[in-house]
Amino acid sequence: MAKIRVGIVGLGWGQLQIESFKRARDYQVTAVCDVDQTRLNEVASKSKIEKTFVDYRELVAHKDVDLVSVVAPPDVHEPIARAAIDAGKHVLVEKPVALDTSSARELLKAAQAKGLVHAVDFEMRFLPALAYCKELIDEQYIGQLLRVDVTMGLAQPWGVHGNWAADDARGGGILNELGSHFIDALLWWFGDARAVLASRRTHFETLKIPTFDQKLKENILVKKQVTGDDAFWSILQFERGGEALLNFVSGARQETGWTISVYGTLGTLIVQSGQLIGMREGDREITALPIPKRLELGDNPKDPLMWSMAKLADQMASQIKGESELKAFPTFHDGIQVAQVIDAIRRASNERGWVEVAR
Repeated sequence: MAKIRVGIVGLGWGQLQIESFKRARDYQVTAVCDVDQTRLNEVASKSKIEKTFVDYRELVAHKDVDLVSVVAPPDVHEPIARAAIDAGKHVLVEKPVALDTSSARELLKAAQAKGLVHAVDFEMRFLPALAYCKELIDEQYIGQLLRVDVTMGLAQPWGVHGNWAADDARGGGILNELGSHFIDALLWWFGDARAVLASRRTHFETLKIPTFDQKLKENILVKKQVTGDDAFWSILQFERGGEALLNFVSGARQETGWTISVYGTLGTLIVQSGQLIGMREGDREITALPIPKRLELGDNPKDPLMWSMAKLADQMASQIKGESELKAFPTFHDGIQVAQVIDAIRRASNERGWVEVAR
C-alpha cells in the first residue's frame, strides 16, 4: 500500500506533528492549512509541502489527503472533524474531540458508520515510563489500587499568550489543556471513574498581551480578561476501587513539573521526569525500574512528545492498512470518556459537592 497522505489543519502545535509524521512509518504530509497566511507560507516552505490552504474545507476535500489531523483551537475541532469524516478521511484530533460530549458521540458514530480510523492525540500514553507503568499495573505490580496522586506546578499562568487557551468558552484552561492528558492516563490504567469532587480556580483574571498598534507602529500591552482556569484540584473515585487526587496549579514562583505516584496493596510506582521508580513486597528500597527497549523513543532530536506522537501515528497506520497485529491507541471513545470526567469536574466545582460521572 502507498504512503498515507496527511493534511494538517492548524500550524501551531501542527508544526510538531509535521515532524512526528516524518518519523512515523508509511506517512507523507501532503497538505497544510492555517488561517495565518504568513505562518502557512513559512511552515510550508520550511517543510517543503506544496499544497497550502487557508480554508480547511478545501484541504479536507483534496484528493491527495487520506488522513486529516485537526490541530486547530478546540472550538473548531468538531466542524473540521465532521467535514473530514463526511469526505471519507481518517481523522486524528487534538483533545477535546468537541466542546460537548453529544457532538463527540455523533462524530464517533459517523466515523464508525464509514469504517474510518479515528484517534485523539493523547500522545502521553506512549511516553516510555507511562507505557511501562500501564504494563506493570496490568501485571498486578501494585495489587489493588489505594490511591494515585498527580501533581503539576507551572510558573506562568495558563493562557499567558492571550489566545484561546485563556478563554473557557473556546476550550481553554489547565483542566482541558493539560489535565485531560493525565485523566486519560488514569482511565487507561484503572478504568472508569465513578464520581468526582473538584474545585477550579482562575487566580490571574487579566493578562497584558503584546499587540501591534498600527498608529504607533509598535507593540503595546493590551489588557485581556481571562476566563479559563489556571488551577484545579479533583478527587476521582474509580469503579473498581481506589481513588486519584489531581492537583494542578500555575503562577507559582518555581516550575516543579509533574509527578504521578501510584500506591497499591502490593507495591508503589512513581513517574517523574521521564523516570519510573518502584518498590513492592520483598524489595529493600525503592529503585529505578529499567524500561524495556521496545518502549524506547527516538532521541534525535530529543523531543519525547514528538516521538510519542510518531508512535501513535504508527498504531493508526497499522489499522488503516488492515494489518493483522493491531495495537491499541486512544480513539474518539477514549476522548468521550475523558470529556465525561471533565464535565463532572466542572459540575462538581460549580455545585461544591460530589458528582457522578455520566455514562
